[in-house]
Amino acid sequence: ESFTRAALEDGDYGAVLCFLTYVAGSPAILDAIMSAMKPLRAEFPDRIIAFCALGAPDVLARYDAGGILVFNDPCRAVRAIHAICGADGAQAGKPAAKMPAPAIVTLPDHAPDEAQAKLILADAGIACAPEARAQSVEDAVRAAQVLGYPVVMKILSPDIIHKSDIGAVKLNLACDNDVATAFADIMQAAKTHAPNAAIAGILVAKQLGGGVECLMGINRDPTFGPVAVFGLGGIFVELLDDVAVRVCPFDVATARDMIGSIRGAPILNGARGQAPADIDALAVMLSRLSLFAAGAGARLLSVDLNPVLAMPAGQGAYALDAVIELDEGTI
Repeated sequence: ESFTRAALEDGDYGAVLCFLTYVAGSPAILDAIMSAMKPLRAEFPDRIIAFCALGAPDVLARYDAGGILVFNDPCRAVRAIHAICGADGAQAGKPAAKMPAPAIVTLPDHAPDEAQAKLILADAGIACAPEARAQSVEDAVRAAQVLGYPVVMKILSPDIIHKSDIGAVKLNLACDNDVATAFADIMQAAKTHAPNAAIAGILVAKQLGGGVECLMGINRDPTFGPVAVFGLGGIFVELLDDVAVRVCPFDVATARDMIGSIRGAPILNGARGQAPADIDALAVMLSRLSLFAAGAGARLLSVDLNPVLAMPAGQGAYALDAVIELDEGTI
């Protein structure tokens, strides 16, 4: 109790995480721990008090009911507290910026395919590359001619998430013959590798280039609700785990701080003579995604926008792929 009080009162920390393991899970000392924590919980209502503890569910539930967060995994505990306190190191006890009010989002009954997901996100103000749905080779060729070459083509199916893994994505299609060949190849790949998948057609999209590939997304945390993530694409996320997280919703200024907090931020600012990326557009998109997640409710499990292409400053940012995962058991 004295340590926790010192951290909150003298240290002015926004969060305290106590590693108690089986000690906190013991019914014999549960009441003693709760008696020590209860006055602190009342004196510091705007601070986080969390335990990393192991024990019977009914024992741990007592802590939760008393306003103390409980985690079994210390890594998860640290990540969660980092998210709620802010990726830029802000403390939970400090005054927060005024949060924008999220609008209520109506979600479909079932998980959307990529084209449907992008339409849902477009209603939230999230820009995507120009694209069209095609049901036949003729449709695909006409769409490509309207969009302008080069184009990208992908299978459309809510049942096929990792499209490139089965050869159902084709890039750098430069003419009508390329499109016709790609249509046949994609359909055959889907038939071979996912014979039971529901196929809604093929997506034909304008192929954009000249920007910096990023990723952003949403994951629903059981404690904090929707949490947004941002990072650069490719090696930065795969090998370096260079991402920033933040509890939703948040404003554009907070999104900009979040973007600037990653180690790879100099690349967005124009490293080695490259043109700076449109960070303003990225920040607007990230904030709008956080508002969408906050308004969508508990049925929204995750959103994955990867890649998001940040064009040179003043030219916008565009989601090139989108996956929305829903809880279909709580319709």
